[in-house]
Amino acid sequence: MPILARCVQISRSLLLAACLLLPGLLGGCAAVAVSLAGAGAGAGITHQVNGQASRTFSAPLTRVDDAARLASRKMQLEVSEVATIERGQVTKARVSGLEITMEMQPLSPTLTRVDVVARKNFFLVDGATAQEIVTQIERALDAIALQEQAEAASEASARNAAARASELAPAQSRKNNSKRKSAI
Repeated sequence: MPILARCVQISRSLLLAACLLLPGLLGGCAAVAVSLAGAGAGAGITHQVNGQASRTFSAPLTRVDDAARLASRKMQLEVSEVATIERGQVTKARVSGLEITMEMQPLSPTLTRVDVVARKNFFLVDGATAQEIVTQIERALDAIALQEQAEAASEASARNAAARASELAPAQSRKNNSKRKSAI
């Protein structure tokens, strides 16, 4: 089971336990306790789920990893660990008191899922930062693709120029030879 999924599962279990224990702790205020427990549990689960940003990219894991590294440098994330896991890779980083976890899972040779969590502490997550990291990975993928296209176009242009030069060389040589013959 992926690390992020386990964290969400643990959080849900803790919230469920709080919901079950809270009415007993408040004794005579059972109706209020149940209402508060239900509201708190719903908000907690929504916060956890909303704190995780996910996106699937039409690119292989190696390219998405390159984009994640580029995005991390651009955002000045302090990468502390890059680990290979059973189904992909986990990158851990820090920025402004947030613990960032980026989990990348190849779904196929050309499809990679990215899950990002920016955690302040066990209970608080920063969904906006997680989403921005995913957005920057997407932009980095686009930049890498544009760079590859530009390089391919440059190589094609160089090959075409070389081909034209080789085509013109024999014609130029014949022209020079005919000028020499007419001069004789």
